[in-house]
Amino acid sequence: MIKALIVDDEINNSNYLKALLQNNLPEVDICGVASNIKDAINLIREKKPNLVFLDIELQTATGFDLLSQLDAINFSVIFTTAHQHYALQAIKFAALDFLLKPIDAEELKVAVGKAVKQQKDNSFSKNMDVLLENMLKKNEQKKIAISTAESIHVIEIKDIIYCQADGPYTIIFLSSGKIMSSKHLKEYENLFTEYGFFRVQKSFLVNIAEIRKYIKGDGGHVVMSNGDKVSVSEKKKDDLMSKLSDKIIFI
Repeated sequence: MIKALIVDDEINNSNYLKALLQNNLPEVDICGVASNIKDAINLIREKKPNLVFLDIELQTATGFDLLSQLDAINFSVIFTTAHQHYALQAIKFAALDFLLKPIDAEELKVAVGKAVKQQKDNSFSKNMDVLLENMLKKNEQKKIAISTAESIHVIEIKDIIYCQADGPYTIIFLSSGKIMSSKHLKEYENLFTEYGFFRVQKSFLVNIAEIRKYIKGDGGHVVMSNGDKVSVSEKKKDDLMSKLSDKIIFI
């Protein structure tokens, strides 16, 4: 059984989620419901849940405020929210899951399945460190937690040279090697665009700061800081050139 706690300041939302869990995931035992940070912290310490469904906006506080007040986070978290805004990017950077309200039963099953895997990997503490550290940063460089089949890798976004699609997976290239992520390249494009990354073609997302040359011949390609060559699609050339301006050598 999975011992779960629901933290939401609206009773209708709590009741709806309880019903979804009871009807679709009988292996989840709801050990308590809290509507504010104080009650949630007391229940977490008393019940020691494996999983917490945490609303992002809690009256005058947030779910992040709750997490920052705990001495240790030894449970998985699935965030629940009615709002798509900046906080969801921070959650994705930390390789955590979230559900948009009204919660869909199938999406709930998938999220709980991920939480179960996270319990087996014992990775929640590392993910939470990334989340809370990024929430404290504003315009500074962010970190991202990347889940692979073997472990969780925590890296700074600026250290990524480029990303390559591999079917439904993404290969992330660093100066120290490469990582295979289970996320689609489109997800990384959505996350990284505001941090200086550009989709030069269908299969490649590059860190503009890591481009060293642009070579015009053979349709055009860029040379990255690790020496790898990445071709640029014809329709992306002009946009890339405007972003590069005087940062690189043109050949």
